[in-house]
Amino acid sequence: MTEPWTTEEINEYDKLFKTCQTFVGQIIEQITFYLDQEDSDFSEQPNEYGKSLFNAIELRISEQTYCLGNLFFGKNYNGLNILVGKTTDFENIEQKQPIVYPSEIVGQQLTKTVIYWTKSLWGNYFVPQEIEFRTQTNILVCSAIEVNGGEVNTPLTDELLVVENDLNLKKFQLGEYGVGTNDRYIFNSLNELIQNEKNIS
Repeated sequence: MTEPWTTEEINEYDKLFKTCQTFVGQIIEQITFYLDQEDSDFSEQPNEYGKSLFNAIELRISEQTYCLGNLFFGKNYNGLNILVGKTTDFENIEQKQPIVYPSEIVGQQLTKTVIYWTKSLWGNYFVPQEIEFRTQTNILVCSAIEVNGGEVNTPLTDELLVVENDLNLKKFQLGEYGVGTNDRYIFNSLNELIQNEKNIS
């Protein structure tokens, strides 16, 4: 890092790790997108491999609502975060309406959650690029990546790409398919993250 972590940043990253860990064994009861009426395909940018969104999504897990999106805090942070509350608590939705997204992962018990980190574009520190949810049969990955002209081309943006199959993750080296090939890293704790940041060149 160019500067030491602030207390706020340490607390937010630690909270993100712990939130993802508590999801294991729980069930995603509902997923909500915020969309304009014309977005009948649940995507705000046309593409063939996922849902490209301009706002955060909501997850209802064990009767608690969480907002997952590019929720900035502090002076160094960028990338994904998960906070307790509705998307409207954190973002200006304008005239968009909440629409329940019919993902196949809904109603299934989560067996795994993983945060995939990447190097920041603005300093020597890591930020969350993808957050993955898996059950025995399904997958849901949210990425802070931009889609332009139907192509994935810009990491660490304020957009959100939702992908639900391994084939498309592999095609664009997102999540686990980016580890070792596309600057994706997995850390099991905040301490492990901070130790690895010391070696960023």
